[in-house]
Amino acid sequence: MNFLESVQVAMNAIWVNKMRSLLTMLGIIIGISSVITVVTLGQGSQSAIDKEFEQFGTGRAYIGTNWRETLTQKDYLTTSDIEALKNAFGDKFDAIIQSLEESGKIKSKNEIIKVSLVGGNENYDKIEKVNMINGRYLTNSDVKAKRSVAIIDNETSMDIFGRSNVLGENIMVDMGYTKTSFVIVGLYEEPKSNLGNMGGGEKTPKIFVPVSTLAKVRGMGEHIWGIDLSIKKGIDANSTIEKMIKLLERRHGNDGENKYRSYTAEGEMESVNKVTGVITAVVSAIAAISLVVGGIGVMNIMLVSVTERTREIGIRKAIGAKRKDILLQFLVESIIVSGIGGVIGTLLGIGISIIIANFIKIPPSVSISTIAIAWIFSAGVGVFFGIYPANKASKLDPIEALRYE
Repeated sequence: MNFLESVQVAMNAIWVNKMRSLLTMLGIIIGISSVITVVTLGQGSQSAIDKEFEQFGTGRAYIGTNWRETLTQKDYLTTSDIEALKNAFGDKFDAIIQSLEESGKIKSKNEIIKVSLVGGNENYDKIEKVNMINGRYLTNSDVKAKRSVAIIDNETSMDIFGRSNVLGENIMVDMGYTKTSFVIVGLYEEPKSNLGNMGGGEKTPKIFVPVSTLAKVRGMGEHIWGIDLSIKKGIDANSTIEKMIKLLERRHGNDGENKYRSYTAEGEMESVNKVTGVITAVVSAIAAISLVVGGIGVMNIMLVSVTERTREIGIRKAIGAKRKDILLQFLVESIIVSGIGGVIGTLLGIGISIIIANFIKIPPSVSISTIAIAWIFSAGVGVFFGIYPANKASKLDPIEALRYE
């Protein structure tokens, strides 16, 4: 008996026992679909997180004082530190500015809107991406003159004024300790998050104003809270930040005292991806256990099939079938059962993952490698758990098999 004949015989046997074959495949189907769903959603989540960081700025970094340590007056960062970093590392970053942000409230016709005032300059859009849709961005003259100008997003514009053509309008921001009026010179579009509003809370709109104006309102002098910067592409952010901190430590005479802390978007992205990868791997491993259960089911049913077809095996051997022919016949049948289950499981897994991905609003990421691994695994299950029943069938004595009732 050649391979094609073995396939034909196996398909006939599967068709004759359709329900039993389907139940046998069920474990494989559940296992394969579960693994593909988990891996696809895991990869989709990583892709969404990567896009979120790209939108936020993968080169973004922050340096500030470490409030967990005991600090003295000499440890606080100053505006002159920014100039020193510019002189020493100017070729390593696209933009640098003191980090300054203040919460406030704006009264509209219907409600009080909570906002966040962010201090920026003409290069701040290289640190935090801003999609301008009308008017202009902050300029160097705005910062030098400490002008009370602002850039707001279109949604806040609609909430306050009920329209988007608001250039030249004034907004009064209540910061608790003072109220300040700003002239709107630009309108930007708030980027849509790839992950949605996962926190479930209300998102605070940002209003960009000159950093010098915000510092004047707060009554800040030489000392600053921290430093925001954007590392250039191709530059190792972590090592560059470490060197910057070393320079700051030397300037403030606290070398090695851990007075400053840092943050890089690149490092955060790597950490999040590691956690996501570990979770995906663990859940996939758990889901893969059902494949083993499905494989045991395949072996069990194949043993039943060998028992039921003992007389058939005896007849085949009596008319000249060799041991390898019988072995091949049952092994092929086991592989086909597992393979069909793998195909159905793959299609089901892709379908479920796409539905869930659309529901939770992440991009589905179905990779060819995942599908290939799933099919190879299902075929491997068929081979592994089909060898014992096939071997048992091939070793049957033809005389004893013919006597079997």
